[in-house]
Amino acid sequence: MKYGRAILKDVEGYVPGEQPKHGNIIKLNTNENPYPPSPKVMDVLRQIGPDALRKYPDPAAAKFRETYARHFDYPGPEWVLLGNGMDELLALAIRTFVDPGDAVLASYPTYSLYEVLCQLHDCRMEYVDLDERFQLTERFFGCAARMCLLTRPNAPSGVSSPREDVERLCRTFDGIVVIDEAYVDFADDDCMDFPKRFDNAVVMRTFSKSFSLAGMRLGTAVARPEVIQELLKVKDSYNMDAVSQAVALAALEDYGYMQANAAKVRATRARLRAALIALGFTVPESQSNFLLAQWDRSPSAREIFDALRAQNIVVRYFNLRRLQNALRISVGTDEECDALLDALRGIVG
Repeated sequence: MKYGRAILKDVEGYVPGEQPKHGNIIKLNTNENPYPPSPKVMDVLRQIGPDALRKYPDPAAAKFRETYARHFDYPGPEWVLLGNGMDELLALAIRTFVDPGDAVLASYPTYSLYEVLCQLHDCRMEYVDLDERFQLTERFFGCAARMCLLTRPNAPSGVSSPREDVERLCRTFDGIVVIDEAYVDFADDDCMDFPKRFDNAVVMRTFSKSFSLAGMRLGTAVARPEVIQELLKVKDSYNMDAVSQAVALAALEDYGYMQANAAKVRATRARLRAALIALGFTVPESQSNFLLAQWDRSPSAREIFDALRAQNIVVRYFNLRRLQNALRISVGTDEECDALLDALRGIVG
């Protein structure tokens, strides 16, 4: 393409999970919540009036930021930023704190969007492989970079790093540490208190998973006010529309509803993991709303993926190093998971 920037020549772009266009599909490939969003969210949507669309939204999302800060026991809204999904916040962080040519540290495997964002900014990824248990290695803590992107719980393994490892990272890393907590509401603990303790810690979360709002694109970042202030310089003036702000506030104010749905997902996750192990899969202990089902015999993981697809069951297959022999399976309803297991028994049993 003669008009494109030279840097784009080798950028393939992020490849999202398949979004089937026809019905009658059991969709377990993009880690969406199988349960609906809060009824309060639906009430807010029904009450949206024409003025909310005619006028510009609050560029600061002040009411949401105040409520979010109060909910997580932070002094004020200056500690919080609302973004158009966590993906926007990740891009903002790289544009704000990383110069072209700098290194960004991440474990491997991890969220593949990180590398795309770095390519677009002309900085480079510095990957350090996780160990066999998908945990950080000693080498990871010795790496120098401008920023660290740590997914906790990890995607695509679902495994969570111990809090003490993240504490050590924040103490010793000479740069911004972004703690990506996209799946943390399905986990046993979190790092939301870290920005109070470490001036380089940024905790990011999304409403896409636990709040069942993947279609709204809502993400949050919590950090020291001086860090948030730098991010505000870079964000679009009106990055969050009025409808999204209203929905985010309604979802946050019904936090207990989200927690109840997350508890149902966790219960199904445990049952699904046990059943997959009984079928012969190796499945790490997940703290997310998905499982990484590893398979080292015939048929191959790719062949299992194709066989499930032929039965209208969609999971995620990554043709990437360390993942060729694995399927990432989102935790659906009990009925969806039962259908998946029945299909797998016919394929591998």
